Amino acid sequence: MQQMVRVAALTGYVALLAERKVDAHQLLADLSLPPDYLDRPDRLIPVTTKIDLLELGARATGCRHFGLLLGRQQNISTLGLVGLLVQHSGTMREALVTIGEQIGRHVQGLEVRLVESDDQASWHFTYQVDDQARSSRQHSDHTLMVAYNIITFLRGEPLKLRAAYLVGSEPVDAEPYTRLLQAPLCFNNHDCALVFDGACLEERIAGGSPMLRRLINSLMRHHQWSEIEDKVEWIITNLLPLDQVTLDAVAGALAVPARTLQARLAHRGVSFQQLLDRARMQAAQTYMLDTDLSLSEIAELIGYSQLSALTRGFKRVTGESPTQWRRKHKMEIAKPA
Repeated sequence: MQQMVRVAALTGYVALLAERKVDAHQLLADLSLPPDYLDRPDRLIPVTTKIDLLELGARATGCRHFGLLLGRQQNISTLGLVGLLVQHSGTMREALVTIGEQIGRHVQGLEVRLVESDDQASWHFTYQVDDQARSSRQHSDHTLMVAYNIITFLRGEPLKLRAAYLVGSEPVDAEPYTRLLQAPLCFNNHDCALVFDGACLEERIAGGSPMLRRLINSLMRHHQWSEIEDKVEWIITNLLPLDQVTLDAVAGALAVPARTLQARLAHRGVSFQQLLDRARMQAAQTYMLDTDLSLSEIAELIGYSQLSALTRGFKRVTGESPTQWRRKHKMEIAKPA
């Protein structure tokens, strides 16, 4: 199954590239992605696309610690509602455990573990996806740096690390890692981890409110199924260009079994196929108005193997053929105000 992550994980990417005189739109174009691909923080994108963008950013800027720098600009806000829940934990232990339990809402395929041993604690991050994710230096560095920033944010001051474990071989110049993490570095590990004094876990989170935590927990449970049709349609729209729209893929993006999703949609009086058809038609209309792509190209982009399938579906929904609809609406746009 295609693992997905929210665009919020790349917050600051465009700005960081601009600082180093690199055009982010060109990198997006290199991956055949539209210029506005990173504009919506809640948009779901494949984890592999995030990896590609981080690796491209490192090559284009000539900065071998690009992932580390991007992570340095991010904090708990990138986790959205999960981040808010974490901020209202009672202790640092509860906060880190909560992230491990809830991280699937933000990024799929990431296992977060808190390990305690004697007077030491270690926070581990392992991607359970493909070999590309494990072997990406930029991706692993980015994950570790964001984790360090989250702990710093929760404590209100930097955490003194006993060690930082990183994936990949030791770089020629390790100075940026030492400077940003302020810790002894250990390379060539299976996963990345932060090691620190176990006593830190007992620290209270300033401003944490048990009442607000319960409220946010309740909101998150409700949010999972409120406006389920909009959520499914939104995920379908994101997956259409990847040609990976299946019931299993959408259910996976929502972190629920496919059968549960079908039942929830049926309860709302709608089917997965109906939402897929609706999303396809909306995408087709957008392409017809905003691009000069041929109808055959549009049909392929939204998952139809033949133009005739697009024509039948479009006429069933709008009452017009794609050609008629495009001509009429292009003429309306062209009319002087």
